[in-house]
Amino acid sequence: LLYLNEDSFVSDERLAEQVKQAREDRLKIVMAHENDPALGGCQFSRFFEVTPQELIAGGLYKDLAKSCFPGRHRKVSLVVLAKSLGATPARSRADLLVSGSNRFSVAEGSTSLAK
Repeated sequence: LLYLNEDSFVSDERLAEQVKQAREDRLKIVMAHENDPALGGCQFSRFFEVTPQELIAGGLYKDLAKSCFPGRHRKVSLVVLAKSLGATPARSRADLLVSGSNRFSVAEGSTSLAK
């Protein structure tokens, strides 16, 4: 998860190195673009000014960032972001108990319980 706000790539040079390494390792990078001014939200165009050119030219922003909107849209924004990270709807504990299993495990890459 690459969380983008007004401080991204500005206050810490390590971020650029970490992103570069993640891309070299071919890790999936999901970007979250903060839009809430109280949390450092800014226009996306700012990232083209502060992101190292090497990352931009390498296609970092080829994939769309998930917008994290403030206020009443926040929960929906976070659900969309969670789904991008592989989240699935969770089943309730009661549903799992009714299905006859008392053993639970979390599948790799999933946030839902599976029998």
